[in-house]
Amino acid sequence: MKTKQTQVTLYPTPAPKMASSLSETDLLAAIEKACEYLYAPEGSLDGHQREKIRTHFQQLFQWMDGSYHVELLLEPGAFDWQAFWQAIRQFFPQFAWLKAQTEETKYGRQVYRFDFVPLTLRKEGFPFAVHLEESLSQQFALIPEEALKRAEQLFHELAAQQMGKEIKKTVATVPVDPVEEAVVSIDRVQKEEENLESQSKARLRAVNQKLELVIEKLELSMLYSGIQYFKQEQKEESNWDKRLKISLREYTYLLQKARFLEQMWHLNGELVNKTEKMTVTANQLVYERDQVKQIKANFSTRDIHFVLYECQVIESRAQVHARPWFRKPYVKLMKMDYDNLLGKAAYFDLLQGESSVLEKFVREHQDASVKDAEEAG
Repeated sequence: MKTKQTQVTLYPTPAPKMASSLSETDLLAAIEKACEYLYAPEGSLDGHQREKIRTHFQQLFQWMDGSYHVELLLEPGAFDWQAFWQAIRQFFPQFAWLKAQTEETKYGRQVYRFDFVPLTLRKEGFPFAVHLEESLSQQFALIPEEALKRAEQLFHELAAQQMGKEIKKTVATVPVDPVEEAVVSIDRVQKEEENLESQSKARLRAVNQKLELVIEKLELSMLYSGIQYFKQEQKEESNWDKRLKISLREYTYLLQKARFLEQMWHLNGELVNKTEKMTVTANQLVYERDQVKQIKANFSTRDIHFVLYECQVIESRAQVHARPWFRKPYVKLMKMDYDNLLGKAAYFDLLQGESSVLEKFVREHQDASVKDAEEAG
């Protein structure tokens, strides 16, 4: 990515040695830290696993340096490289960050290079691998092409934020009154800070707007997936006692939804009562809400209050294998219990999706009422 002031480029090679080394981290320590972040949803790495990681990557990098680097070409001026170094380690936690370098300005450009190893988590074989596109795709939940563009954009934005952080006085060519010079310098600093703050707020608003759209789409998808689940014909199966093996992550996810189903049921009921007297037009998902109403009619209060007991029974029968060596943690449970959890999780999604739609409708209704009152006043 390139602008008049900043150019950001990702290279699939280690950076060449430069005149000034700004920061350097041990290769294996940095890789272990990134692997620890990747493995966190499955649990904590023990000493044996850490040793396996170090041995694997020590052998891998013994024959060839598999690190990448990001290069910044900047216009000469103040650049807070330490803040940038801290930011990229925060925003790209799946990268093992190794080295930061720079050198004297040449050809009107200041050059910074930052070495890293892009790590990804895989389901088969050794769980950690070096792959840029896969790593970015996991971090941003995007297809590889879009993830790469998003990474370049983020590097560019983070670099832009650290430009001009240290404002220096301009040396005048003619004598200037010291008091006037101080006033001008202070005024320049204040204006620069105001511009940076304004740009930061604008970026934050844009990010928040994008986040709200993503969340809204996610909540609606939960509503639709819940409806589709209950529209399917539920059949009695003869293999209800079959033992299934699912990931610990999926089991925990389903169990959490089941445990919080009663709370979501109460919250949803309050929102339904609150919106009963409000006018709901066609664009407020009338058809979908009618389907939700039909589905909810099949569940009694007793069914909801019985959920926690059912969860305890399912937990007592499930066999949790939390720390198989370099295999994803898994759980063995009866198909009957798995189907039970799926149904409860689907009902949770259904209620949460409807609640999100109702909450948005209530906010819009309240905002419209306030606006009408202000115009009338």
